[in-house]
Amino acid sequence: MPQHPQHRILVTAGPTFEALDCVRSISNHSSGRLGGSIALAAAIAGHETTLLLGPGSAATACHPRLSIQRFTSARELGALIGEHWPSHDLLIMAAAVADYTPKGGQRQGKHDRNGTMGLELVATADLVAAAAADARDDQRVIAFALEDPADLDTRARAKLKAKGVDAIVANPLATMEHPRISACVIRRDGDTLEAPTDLPKPAFAAWLVAHLDEIVT
Repeated sequence: MPQHPQHRILVTAGPTFEALDCVRSISNHSSGRLGGSIALAAAIAGHETTLLLGPGSAATACHPRLSIQRFTSARELGALIGEHWPSHDLLIMAAAVADYTPKGGQRQGKHDRNGTMGLELVATADLVAAAAADARDDQRVIAFALEDPADLDTRARAKLKAKGVDAIVANPLATMEHPRISACVIRRDGDTLEAPTDLPKPAFAAWLVAHLDEIVT
């Protein structure tokens, strides 16, 4: 284990909840398991790590080099990234951020059930693209692409370019809520690093952390 941390790593994990009223929200099926495993693996490997963890996601095991902060909405996650990103040199954006949120924010009180519910949505901020745009020369960003297997490579490469990140983890839709993962990493230069297939998520997390310098060089 290194005597001094190689990186200060910021990891995001889990879903966002976009509130409709005081009891209902829009969300997704992300468990936060993969991002939490990456954060713990990074801490075990000697990196000072901050994990931003979404609602409904179980907290990962404690470690002296790992700190955890919770968020609920995309707006809250964006604020936490803005707070912590300047003091870290690597962002691993594993959170499943909602693409849309209710226009005008949540309604007051509880919406009565009357057979219909009108709902107008607006796009959330692209947090990973914003972090990449704000990155200093010494900072790197790894994003994730969760796509249908038939379009995974094409869509992941398009997302890599559009968001301006340094690398992207391409993984199929079946990854969500599943304890195992088959994924590859596509670097900014177009090269691909293939992880062993069908790994338990903690094992994939350890593989990813072990290859960080190769991924973001």
